[in-house]
Amino acid sequence: MTTVIVGGGLAGLSCARELGSDFVLLEAEERLGGLCRTDTVEGFSFDWTGHWLHARDPQMRQLIGERWLAGNLLEVQRRALIFSEGVWTTFPYQFHLHGLPPKTVSECVIGFVEAVTGPGRPLRNAADFIVRYLGEGIARHFMFPYNQKLYTVPCEELSPEWGGRFIPRPTLQQVIEGALGPGADAGYNASFWYPRQGGIEALVRGLAADVQGDVRLGARVAGFDLWRRQVRLASGEEIAFDRLVLTAPLAAAARMLTGAPADVVEAAAKLRAVSVTVVEIGARDLGGPRFHWAYFPEERFRFYRIGSPSEVNPALAPSGFRSFAAEFSHQGPADAQAWIDETILALEDLGLLRSSDVVVRRARTIPAAYVLFDHAHETARATVLQYLARHGVQVAGRYGRWEYSSMEDALLSGRDAARALK
Repeated sequence: MTTVIVGGGLAGLSCARELGSDFVLLEAEERLGGLCRTDTVEGFSFDWTGHWLHARDPQMRQLIGERWLAGNLLEVQRRALIFSEGVWTTFPYQFHLHGLPPKTVSECVIGFVEAVTGPGRPLRNAADFIVRYLGEGIARHFMFPYNQKLYTVPCEELSPEWGGRFIPRPTLQQVIEGALGPGADAGYNASFWYPRQGGIEALVRGLAADVQGDVRLGARVAGFDLWRRQVRLASGEEIAFDRLVLTAPLAAAARMLTGAPADVVEAAAKLRAVSVTVVEIGARDLGGPRFHWAYFPEERFRFYRIGSPSEVNPALAPSGFRSFAAEFSHQGPADAQAWIDETILALEDLGLLRSSDVVVRRARTIPAAYVLFDHAHETARATVLQYLARHGVQVAGRYGRWEYSSMEDALLSGRDAARALK
């Protein structure tokens, strides 16, 4: 039995490891890891946006902590902030209203009380979900503007499934306590793991060392023929398979299917994603607020979030310097130079650097970063996945499954895809 795995990110590598040695893994790039990679520029190490490990599964915790990153792990307590209405507050917003203008706090608390005591509203979209569980005030002051920045469309255009387990929902007591003083730590990422050395790509290297089969780099797939059981590479080579695992982006993979029915082709065309351009800045440390990452819901900032990798791990920047990574969502082309300039000006206005102290400035774009959970998403995704399942194809990973999920989820889905083949 020949098993072909398409994609050498975390899901593909996890699947390969579980299979043992009986597989061919095809990775389009000349480097394993997918988006889980680290580049070093003039002494600054940047991951391709923030990658923080949240391991819940006992086996995965053991593999990460005792094998792939043994002796190379930091356990970090999250330090995340929000900048809005001229003040820094603590994330998550709904748990930490203290410090905001009194009128804003009042609107958020009253809105939350009305939400939890009133009749439940139908959940037609993400806007309904937010108002039903968090209230009008929190929706208007943070959740609506932030999510529109991130997904580039109003919350009314997103389905209720958009957030899932990643949206922490407080109790009334937690909202009130967080309005009066320091609130509770909440959310799936209140603490996380990160490598001491090597950036997040250290995880890829540890995992790849466990992979013992046929791994081919620079093997870009051009098409799939599920009837003839063949994968066609851009080089023209054809590889026969008995079993196929897809971890490459589902939308792109579906468009490469030979002879797919019209309804599958139409569904694949409806699978949408948001691009993200990350502006990476390295500068002399001027001080200012200390955060691992910070959210910016207001329109005056074009970016939606800024990470500070060197705050998570000082080894990611030279001594006396600090790194930042500002994230810009978009559906059209990136305006990289303008966004670099805008980021530096914003960081200067926020008291986080002096433009004259900047030593690294660059931008990188992720073409498909966030799956767009619009109202066509659920049905279109199901149509494509059902067609693949009828042909015995397994899918895994954040992009193979076309979902929002964590690094651990990618590792688990790769493992589970391999087990489903056995």
